[in-house]
Amino acid sequence: MVVNVAIVGFGVAGRQHAEALAGSTEFRVSAVVEADEALTTGPLRRAPSWDAVLADPEVDLVGLCLPPGGRADLALEALRAGKAVLLEAPPALSEQEVDRMVSVAEQAGRPIGVMLQHRLRLPEAVCAADWSDPSLTGTLEVSRFRSPAHFGRTPWRSDPAAALGGAVAHLAVHYLDLACQLLGDPAGLWLAPGREAYRGIDTRATGVIEFGSGATLSFTATSEAAASSERLRVLGPANCLSVDDGTVSARIDDVDDIWPTLPLPLLRRLVYQDMAEAMRTGHRPRHSHLDGARPVTRILQALRA
Repeated sequence: MVVNVAIVGFGVAGRQHAEALAGSTEFRVSAVVEADEALTTGPLRRAPSWDAVLADPEVDLVGLCLPPGGRADLALEALRAGKAVLLEAPPALSEQEVDRMVSVAEQAGRPIGVMLQHRLRLPEAVCAADWSDPSLTGTLEVSRFRSPAHFGRTPWRSDPAAALGGAVAHLAVHYLDLACQLLGDPAGLWLAPGREAYRGIDTRATGVIEFGSGATLSFTATSEAAASSERLRVLGPANCLSVDDGTVSARIDDVDDIWPTLPLPLLRRLVYQDMAEAMRTGHRPRHSHLDGARPVTRILQALRA
């Protein structure tokens, strides 16, 4: 069975979704919704409106690639129309929004997931290991350059209500989510003085997160440095993990291992495959479930407070 996908929003994220699905025999991009007439959708069919997508019985799955602020209401409309929903990251304004979307998805019997594709980098051996030791210490460094003009290029990027933040929300969110998948629920957050391009749009954030287990994660995210780097390390007495620019290595119970670096388009397609499996089985997505985004959503909400 081919899953028909409607991509809503055809900026950078929307085009990444389309690239991930290109050439697939499992999925077909049946429609694209894009309000900006200057943005071409190429060979992909442009739907006349959002309402047309909701009313189209051939659309099975909606990829919501619009700016994150206010996206939850569209997700609820799609779920109530019988569509599965895949949200871009960051997925929600608050944990309350996550709860509401998950609840409506359960009522509608349709899965909802989030494009936090780096979760698919974590091997089963890493996910199955015990990361609950209170002595665990993590470090996270994310650096990807964005010029000051980047944040003013489109109105939503300089609007904290629409963008939900800057460097952390849009650059560090994936590796921050990885840390949460292992370390659990955050219990406290301490921040050093940061830098902003606009009020509420951070270009540098540095701080420490304490988790309910007692583990800690020190982090820094910047869009001002020329170097490009994504590094997560979690160090403990029995288990250690390193994710370095996509390459995963770990020591689990005194056994060292390293896993191949998977390209981003493949990871995004794996997220869609995870969603398709959830649609077939009636269960929540195994890897890309929205439930698991509560911890990173709580951190992003605290950063905006």
